[in-house]
Amino acid sequence: MKFKTAAALGASWLAIAGAAEAQAPADTAEARAARIQELEQRLEALETQLLDLKEGVASDSADIRRIQGEAVQVTVNNGRPTFATPNGAFRTSLRGVIQYDAANYIQDDNLPAGAVQDLSGGANFRRARIGIEGTVFKDWNYAITYEAGGSGAEATGLQQAWLEYAGWKPFGLTAPVRFRAGAFAVENTLEGATSNTDSIFLERASAAELVRGTFGGDGRNAFGVFANGDRLSTSLVLTGNLLSNTDVAPTPADGPRDEGWGYVARVGGLVLREQDYSVHLGANYSAIVQLSDASSTTAANTVQLRERPELRVDASATNATARLIDTGALSAENLQAYGVEFGGQWKNFYLASEWLQIDVDRPGARLDPSFSGYYVQGAWTITGERRAWNAANGGYGGIRPTDNFDLSAGKWGAWEIAARYSVLDLNDLEFATTAADRVRGGEQTISTLGLNWYPNSVVRFLLDYQDVEIDRLNAGGAQIGQDYQAIALRSQVAF
Repeated sequence: MKFKTAAALGASWLAIAGAAEAQAPADTAEARAARIQELEQRLEALETQLLDLKEGVASDSADIRRIQGEAVQVTVNNGRPTFATPNGAFRTSLRGVIQYDAANYIQDDNLPAGAVQDLSGGANFRRARIGIEGTVFKDWNYAITYEAGGSGAEATGLQQAWLEYAGWKPFGLTAPVRFRAGAFAVENTLEGATSNTDSIFLERASAAELVRGTFGGDGRNAFGVFANGDRLSTSLVLTGNLLSNTDVAPTPADGPRDEGWGYVARVGGLVLREQDYSVHLGANYSAIVQLSDASSTTAANTVQLRERPELRVDASATNATARLIDTGALSAENLQAYGVEFGGQWKNFYLASEWLQIDVDRPGARLDPSFSGYYVQGAWTITGERRAWNAANGGYGGIRPTDNFDLSAGKWGAWEIAARYSVLDLNDLEFATTAADRVRGGEQTISTLGLNWYPNSVVRFLLDYQDVEIDRLNAGGAQIGQDYQAIALRSQVAF
């Protein structure tokens, strides 16, 4: 329509000019003046119409740009479908993780009485998660994930659901400070800062997993503040109970119970970073200030520290994903954990280590026990890919193959070999003469060798061999530990 209007205006102008030229010889001075005045008026009207047309075209262009800016674009990055507006104000991504583990345990036939006699090999879905994450109005992030897998007999259910504000950049920070509330994975170690989809072994080192699960872990009700720069990552999280914790549910016989709470603080960063290498140093502190009430009729609360071997396939009815080291229930008022972190990368080599300690404050005149653990692990990517440090979580990420697996083209993806040595000691004064002072939770030492294959950025396979040593005494001082080996394979799809 506007094109036709412009054409008509142009034709009118030509007609006016042509008429004036045709009549020019017969004009008198007075007639010429009148026609000139008429032409000027017509020209002024024409200019007004052209101005209106220009404003209309500009308005239409603005509308087109606005519509284009609001149009949803669909992309697929590393197998992850994402729906987003071009300006980034709105975004939704579909996330999924499937981890299928199979393992075989090699145990001696003549184990001491009291030791776990038969660790059950087989297979299970370690994780089977589906969820969404996204952004609304540019500064608000969210995520919700459902867990349909689990470690053997563990229950399935909501794994995370949280809302986060990330629209404030004080003190010249390049990344916004993030304020998050809801249920999410509270990470308080360097091992925890690496996603389970990017870890170099099937499971995290036992000392790091114990601290993570006791004070943080998946599905923890929490409120956290996270801030990071280019080389520094910090977090402070106020924690409550796990989503799966039933201690807060009222029962007819016992009544309602108060929920426990605590906090987690962590700081870490790159003290060295060059093109071919980086070095991470960090520290973490966790505390449970108030334990969940054990009963509505007594003030006595207990804490039980225990951990599985670094494998989650065993799930027999008697073992229930056996914890081979276990302090038993300890009366406690509160407990704390603290640790130091080291991580480093040189080209395609990766090395990490942590030392962690847990202190339990017991009521009355009882001695306060301490437990500790550490690990050293490393990996070499045979095909040359590197693990990069991530400022958002203060840890090293995973491997992304330079060349995806393509048999016809002779490309084999990425390959990696790894090794780890880990120790977790849940003994305290195990040889004390006073029974009330002894804690015989046991000591667990695990040596692991791994071979990992990454056909592409979505699929990976992890093959682990473990040599496990359990040293544990029962109440009478008899040995109930054992040595065994395990071979495990994980098949994973994660996007």
